Amino acid sequence: MKKHEINFLQTTTIEHLQDQIPSCYGAAVTFGEKVLVTMVNWRGQYEAAIYEFIETPEETGLGAIECRINLVEVAEETFKDGGHAMQWALSRA
Repeated sequence: MKKHEINFLQTTTIEHLQDQIPSCYGAAVTFGEKVLVTMVNWRGQYEAAIYEFIETPEETGLGAIECRINLVEVAEETFKDGGHAMQWALSRA
């Protein structure tokens, strides 16, 4: 059995992530230069990932949600809810 069901993109934007996160079943939260992401998979398990900004609004003229972010780490485990998934991300950020 495949451990993770969500294919977190290597490079994306917060705007794109927000389109992928089901309403009320995840979050994309900025935390300094990081973006902490939680999302539910089709099995009802939560997964978590950490991204970092590779562009800034100052250098691109774009809003922060449009700046590119790069995947840093994906949790090896799944979580029973979004709070525990976010707790993992906060502890690693």
